[in-house]
Amino acid sequence: MKILLPTPITQDMIGFGTNLPEIDATRGEISWTTFGVYTEGMLRVYAGYIYYCVKGYVTDINSPTPDADFIHWLVKEPTNQMGPFDDYLYTTAKNPGIVKYVLSPGYFDGFVLYGVNADKVEVVLRDRLTGVVNYNTNNTMWEEAYGEWEYLFGNLQRSAKLSQSNLPTGPATQIEVTLTKMDPTSIVELGYLSIGQWQTIYAPGDNMQGATQYGVEVTPKSYSYFKQNLDGTYVRRQGRVAKGISATALIDAVEAPRVEKLLTKILDIPVAIELSDLNKYGYMSTVGFVTGSIVAESWNLARVNLKIDGNI
Repeated sequence: MKILLPTPITQDMIGFGTNLPEIDATRGEISWTTFGVYTEGMLRVYAGYIYYCVKGYVTDINSPTPDADFIHWLVKEPTNQMGPFDDYLYTTAKNPGIVKYVLSPGYFDGFVLYGVNADKVEVVLRDRLTGVVNYNTNNTMWEEAYGEWEYLFGNLQRSAKLSQSNLPTGPATQIEVTLTKMDPTSIVELGYLSIGQWQTIYAPGDNMQGATQYGVEVTPKSYSYFKQNLDGTYVRRQGRVAKGISATALIDAVEAPRVEKLLTKILDIPVAIELSDLNKYGYMSTVGFVTGSIVAESWNLARVNLKIDGNI
């Protein structure tokens, strides 16, 4: 079991080589400026987010920026460039053929990607001072077949998730994430990219095996609109789907203070969590809000009860 402590990605961490501009005019993005005339319904970009004008006005040198002006502006969504760095998996970065990010987030030892719509994902770590490559991986984004029949005849689907831990990094490490499709006109998408430090919860007396116990419960949660009418008919509108997970872990009692501090640190922060590294348990992972409790089972053992409310 491991939880990724995320490093918040800001625009000053996005470096040269990223192929999505700060203001993406191809997607209709327009920057907010002072000395402008804005009417209700206009969309403008400021500091990585798209804002919706709710009340017309004229700006001047004393006008507050949209992030501090709650009378005239409401946040609509992140920009195309910043889409993967908010809380949600559905706010995707999009571009024909290729999406590439070059980031300098400081020290980290792992990453996770969700909402991937690409044929291949390449991740390169290099020292931004010397240019030396410390890590390079190229992944074909197809789900693993359940068996031989599915491999030969099944309708294999693209994998939408990729994660890695124990990376050889340091404070000057730069990470390059490149998503591509064979068809250069086909849209590549990335919904969520989190970089940080993986925190592992180990089994008692073992710093190699995870502490997750059998009995993990994974529940898909629908956010569709459904209304049942009195005559038996209904109205249904397809919505997004999230994942809820309930799990327990058994740990050494001496590890309980560390785990309690970890749970406190991630309270009210969406994080990536993986309950197992095995492919067959890959469904036991998501991004969401983690809450839990720690029970002293005996003088040398403690049990961690976790509930994860997955994000859409």
